[in-house]
Amino acid sequence: MSFGEIVRTLADVLTSSRGMVPIAVVAGATILAPIIDRYVVRRRRVIYRELYNSKIGLNPVTLSDSHNGAVQADPELVRTVQLLEPLSVVVIRIRNTGSFDIGPDDWEHPLQFTFGRRVVWDARVSDAKDGLREVVRNGLEFFTHDQPTPENGTARLSGVRALLPQRLTALLRQSDTPAAAAPQWHGVRLEQLSLKRREKFKLVVVLREPDDWRGGPLSKELDVTGRLSGGRIKDERKQRWLSWPVVTGAIGVLLTGALLSMLLVAVSRGSEPGCGTGSLAVHGSSAFARIMNSVAAEYQKLCPGATITTQADGSVSAVRELGPLPAEQKDSMAVLSDGKASDAGPDLVTQPVAVLVYSLAVNKAVGVDRLSGEQVRGIFSGKYTDWAQLREGPSIPIRVVGRGQESGTRKTFEEKVLGAAEPGLSSDDCRTPTRDPHATVVRCERGKTDELLRAVGDTPGAIGYADVPAAKIAAVQGRVAMAKLDDRYPDVTSIDAGYRFWTVEYLYTKGVPENDSLLKQFIDYLRSSTARAELQDAGYTPCVTKQGLLDQYCTRPDA
Repeated sequence: MSFGEIVRTLADVLTSSRGMVPIAVVAGATILAPIIDRYVVRRRRVIYRELYNSKIGLNPVTLSDSHNGAVQADPELVRTVQLLEPLSVVVIRIRNTGSFDIGPDDWEHPLQFTFGRRVVWDARVSDAKDGLREVVRNGLEFFTHDQPTPENGTARLSGVRALLPQRLTALLRQSDTPAAAAPQWHGVRLEQLSLKRREKFKLVVVLREPDDWRGGPLSKELDVTGRLSGGRIKDERKQRWLSWPVVTGAIGVLLTGALLSMLLVAVSRGSEPGCGTGSLAVHGSSAFARIMNSVAAEYQKLCPGATITTQADGSVSAVRELGPLPAEQKDSMAVLSDGKASDAGPDLVTQPVAVLVYSLAVNKAVGVDRLSGEQVRGIFSGKYTDWAQLREGPSIPIRVVGRGQESGTRKTFEEKVLGAAEPGLSSDDCRTPTRDPHATVVRCERGKTDELLRAVGDTPGAIGYADVPAAKIAAVQGRVAMAKLDDRYPDVTSIDAGYRFWTVEYLYTKGVPENDSLLKQFIDYLRSSTARAELQDAGYTPCVTKQGLLDQYCTRPDA
C-alpha cells in the first residue's frame, strides 16, 4: 500500500463514526483534565508575589561615594545614614486564586517566609479587609533558625512591636552592635491563615542586615515554604504561560474543532444527492448550455450509471417540445429556459437554477464600451445606422446580430431593453441586406450564443448580446467588447442599482419527477454544494444558497 493510500484510508477511518468516537473521547478528556485539576484535584491555590525587596531608601547621602559631599556632611547625619543603610523592606502579596475558601485545617504546613541572615524588626498587614487583617495579624509568628522561639510571647507581632523601641534605643547608643540582646528573628510564619476565595493581602516586613555586616549591597534572599492540602502554593512570577493545563486544554479545543469539522463533512456528505441510473436529455437555452454540459459531465463522473445528454435548441422551442411528452417518458427529459416560458402548460413544473445576467457585445473595432438604453433602441429601430452618429471617430456602418424566435435570450432582450420586438431578418451574412434590400436595419440571426459572438467579432460594426460568462470569454479572446448599459456594468451586483438586462434560468419538468428517477437525483445535485461551486466558478449566481434557501434575485417579480 502506497503512502497516499495509507493517508486516504486513515482519513476515511477518522471521518467515519468509528474514528469520531475516539476523537470525541480524547477531546473531552483533554478539555476536562484542567477543569478537574483546578476544581477537584488541586482546587485550593495560593499565589504569592514579591512586590518589593530593597533598601528603605531614606539615606540623604551615599557613604561609599566620596565625591557627593558625604565627607563634608554633618557627623550626626553621617551617623544616621550609617544606622539606616542596613535597613530594607520586603513587600509580599498573597492571594487565594483557587475555587474554594481556605481554612486553618487546610494547611499541612503553614506558609512561611525566611530572609536569609537578615533580622526581622517589624511587620504589618496592608491591603486587606478588616476581618482578614485581624486574622493575619493574630496568626503572625516570628522565628529563627539558630535560636529557640522565646516562650514569653515575643514571637508574636505584639512582642516584636514591644521590642522595637529597645532595638532603636540600643542602635542609637551603640551602632556597632545594636540590640545585641534582642531576639534575632529571620522568618515570618502565617499560622491559622484563612483566606476566602479571591481574598488577598500584603505582608510588609522591615529587616536589618546582621550585626557583622560591613557595608556593600544589601542581601535580597527570600525563601518560601508551606504545604496546602488539596492544592498548591505558587510564585506568581514563576508561573509558566505554557503549562500542562493550557496545553491539554488547547489540544482539546483543537480536537473539538476537528471533530466539528468532520461532523460538518459527514453532514454535507449525507446531504449530497444520490446517484440515479438511466438516461436523461436536457434541452433548451444555448446561453446556459456550456455550464450545463460541465455540470452533467461531473455528475456522470460521480454516477457512472447515469447518461445525460444536452442540446442547445433554444428555450422557447424546448419548452414546446416538453409539453406533449407522454406520461411514461416525463422523467426522461428536462428543459432549460432563460426566464419563465409564457406558453408553458399547467402540467410543467419550474425549478429556478441560477441568475443569468446579459451584456451588450460590440465588435472590438467599433471603439464603444457604453451605450444608453435610448441609443440601443435607436440602433435596433434604424434611427442610428452608423457608429459615427453615436461616438467620435470614423464612419462604420452598424450591423445587428440577433437571435431567432426560439431564443429565451432574445425574449429577455426585447422585454427588458428594447421594449419592443427586434426588427425583421434582412441579412444572412450579417454584412449586406440580401434578404431585404430596402431594410433600414441590416440584421442577421444566429441560433446559438457562441455563433452570435463569433459573428459579432467577425463583422465590422456589429452589435449583439449574450450572457455575461460567454461574453467575457469572447472579450478575453479579443473578438468583442462588453458595453455598459446606462453606465452600469453587466454584473449581478449592478441589479440593485438598476441594471435591467438579466433574468433567471429555469429548469422545466413535466410534472414532479419520481423520487427514484435520474431526473429527481440530478435536480437534487443541481442544488448541492458541488454544483453551486461549479456555477459560481463559471460566473453564475446559484438560486439555491448554501442554507437551502432561494437567492433574493430568484424570487423578485421582475426576474
